Amino acid sequence: MKKRKEKAILAHLLFSLLVVIGVSVMYNNTHYGEGIGWIANESYEDTPDFAGQLKSDIDDIFNYVKYKEVFETNGKLDYSKFIIRVADGPGTTKDFTLDEMIRHAKSQGYYLNEQFKVSGGHPNKTGEELNYQVVYRAYEPDFKAAEPGDSFQSIDQLSYEVLSHLGNYYRFYYRFIQNPGNLKFEIQYQNTDKDYKLYTNFPGKTVDEFKSLGKYLYVTGEALYVDSNLTSVPKNVSPELEKMNPYNNGNYHMSVAVNTSYPYKDAYYQAAESYDQMRLFYIVGMICLALGILGCAATLYMLVLLTGAPEEQNSSPLMQRMDRLPAEISLVLYLAACGIALLISQLIFYKIIHLFLSTENWYYGELVFKVLILYVTGVSAVLNLLKQYKSGVLWKNSLLNKGLRTILLYFKHHRFTTRIMITYSLFLIFNVVMIMAFSFLLFTYNDLESRILMGAVALLFLLLDLWVFHQMYKNAWQTDQINQALLNISNGNTTYKIDTKLFYGKERELAENINHISTGLETALQEKVRSERLKADLITNVSHDIKTPLTSIINYVDLIKREKIQDPRIQGYLEVLEQKSQRLKTLTEDLVEASKASSGNLKLDMTSIDFVELIYQTNGEFEEKFALRHLELVSTLPDDTMLIEADGRYLWRVLENLYNNAFKYAMEHSRVYVDITKEEENILFTIKNISENPLNIRADELTERFVRGDVARTTEGSGLGISIAKSLTELQGGQFQLYIDGDLFKATVAFPLKK
Repeated sequence: MKKRKEKAILAHLLFSLLVVIGVSVMYNNTHYGEGIGWIANESYEDTPDFAGQLKSDIDDIFNYVKYKEVFETNGKLDYSKFIIRVADGPGTTKDFTLDEMIRHAKSQGYYLNEQFKVSGGHPNKTGEELNYQVVYRAYEPDFKAAEPGDSFQSIDQLSYEVLSHLGNYYRFYYRFIQNPGNLKFEIQYQNTDKDYKLYTNFPGKTVDEFKSLGKYLYVTGEALYVDSNLTSVPKNVSPELEKMNPYNNGNYHMSVAVNTSYPYKDAYYQAAESYDQMRLFYIVGMICLALGILGCAATLYMLVLLTGAPEEQNSSPLMQRMDRLPAEISLVLYLAACGIALLISQLIFYKIIHLFLSTENWYYGELVFKVLILYVTGVSAVLNLLKQYKSGVLWKNSLLNKGLRTILLYFKHHRFTTRIMITYSLFLIFNVVMIMAFSFLLFTYNDLESRILMGAVALLFLLLDLWVFHQMYKNAWQTDQINQALLNISNGNTTYKIDTKLFYGKERELAENINHISTGLETALQEKVRSERLKADLITNVSHDIKTPLTSIINYVDLIKREKIQDPRIQGYLEVLEQKSQRLKTLTEDLVEASKASSGNLKLDMTSIDFVELIYQTNGEFEEKFALRHLELVSTLPDDTMLIEADGRYLWRVLENLYNNAFKYAMEHSRVYVDITKEEENILFTIKNISENPLNIRADELTERFVRGDVARTTEGSGLGISIAKSLTELQGGQFQLYIDGDLFKATVAFPLKK
């Protein structure tokens, strides 16, 4: 593992070096700052360098036209042409030829070097050199002095000036006339077929031949636009052509073209070749940078995986002690090491860099060295913290953790109100101190240092207030989470849990206690559901086991009765036996039905039912039965049809149970009231009567199983009728409610009205 980590470190250093090489190649490229679009979309002919070179050459072409008129006669250099005229005295002038100016310049030691620049020369040691007023210069015919002294010059100065202009003439002539190049031009001013002036290094060529060379520019005196395929056309072309026109007409043109195949090794060829090299270097730099970044990322990922591995426990004692240091101290040590390395670099290594790099690259070399120091120390610090994190001691050994635990000792075991009072008191004291310090500095000092200190105090004050707001917000958020948990639990969601990882202090203890309550309620609820399920299964199984022998008893009683026994006592016994067996059968059936109704284990056949018609039928069924106990049935029913969605069999069972309940427990010689009303979108069926026995029981208790309003049990009944009616009503989507007011018993069944 140790060797793998050393290999990963070495590979990471190599890839980091590759990144430095890639960045250096790209940074020192002449096209740095132009992005990467120029690599694929731009050629040398589209660059500003090409446009600048062409503009400079066009300016030289205009200078050549001017110098040609100054220095040549009939196309040849004429040394006898007069070039300077000076005032030799009052009303007298003196002319100097080109030859005289050249010989005087030579006498002063001046000459033209290989670049046609004036070199050599020596100052006038006599100190008696005379200044003449220059009347005329052939190469500057329109010269006007800004001040009177500007027109006075010595012969030495004039000869130097003439030699400089002659050098410009020679330089252009050598580049574009004497030696073949990639730049071709032609300027022609024409008065008549025989009277014209032509300046060209590409004679006898048409405009199309100029255009076929590559990049071109064509201007005529008759057109208002410039015909060109250049990305940037020089703005001075038309004004200069018009300015140098000797015939004062529009019959002139200028053709300039650059042969972009570059057959000659001139400045354009060298610039294009350099451009292609820079493009290649930039691509190589991009590839090095991409490979370096990918390699650094991969090796850094390997270092992250290898750091903190069990094999590292056998590292040196020094490294083990570093790992046990608190994270804050480790960071301070790494920062100190970084600072020392930067100081040593500034004192020693920067001087060494200056020995190998040119002056313009010193800053970049220093920047690269500085970034490498920061990167190495930063990665080392992060890997050290990662190692502590993997070993589980990063937070445990940190000074921040120890400080927080110390502070929490003063808050954790206090009440909420006490903690709020202590926290607010500290906050108030700090605010008062900060305000007093700010006011003292504001009204006492006016210097820059005090203003900076005031800004620091205000910033600290703002940061504390923001921190207090954040803490208040966190407390409020924790309270909201606790309130949400209580709301969910109160609504029956006993599985709701609070994520206590986001809480701290007493709020965390409170959240954990709420989670314990939720767990306890969920356990109790599951036990209750399990108990109810067992109870329902027990009732069903026992009822089924009773039903089989009970059927046999009923059948044998019926068979005995068919024997027509004459003994009255035996007949009485048989009547009692038949009555009790039938009652037991009814009770068994009620038990099974109650179990199915409460568990929802019923198959409903929902259809449209006229509720009013069903009540009419039910009244007819029970009128004779009510008459046995002298009960008067009083019904108030609407004439309209009212449809509901229900299962006819089970809805009839609900009504049957309610009517039987009234028959059993209503006071004799009283009335039973039956009503149907419409309330909003529901149909309400109500049945009410006066109980024969005192109703010393709550309405909600009557809906429970085996509970009867007749506490003395003077009547026969199982105590399941109301419970079955309620369960069946709710299964069909209705509502069932009971009301007891003294001896008044009232039951209400509501169903949504079908539209």
